[in-house]
Amino acid sequence: MALVGWVDTQEDLAKWPDANRDMDGLAQYLQAAYEQCLEFLPPADVEPLPDPIPERFVLAQLLQARALYRSAIAGSNDQIGPDGMSVTVFPMDWTVKNLLRPRRVGRVL
Repeated sequence: MALVGWVDTQEDLAKWPDANRDMDGLAQYLQAAYEQCLEFLPPADVEPLPDPIPERFVLAQLLQARALYRSAIAGSNDQIGPDGMSVTVFPMDWTVKNLLRPRRVGRVL
């Protein structure tokens, strides 16, 4: 098992099939995504990391690493896509944020 953050590079990368398999470059994106995910979580003294780490944290790190990778190839205008079709790349998608900090919906009685 080779862990980069929460991601096991031998098992979890199946969830990112188009990932560049250059492990040095990939490890940089995974490490940066891990650090960003940790920063978005509540401080450890407020809410300690769960043990074991939830699968949603692994998925969040993979999605953030993919977003970082895409933003690196998007160019200066933060867009990527062929033939005039483009998608804007955001620093941390709401999907990633919701995986790390799920919204709790209160009940009305």
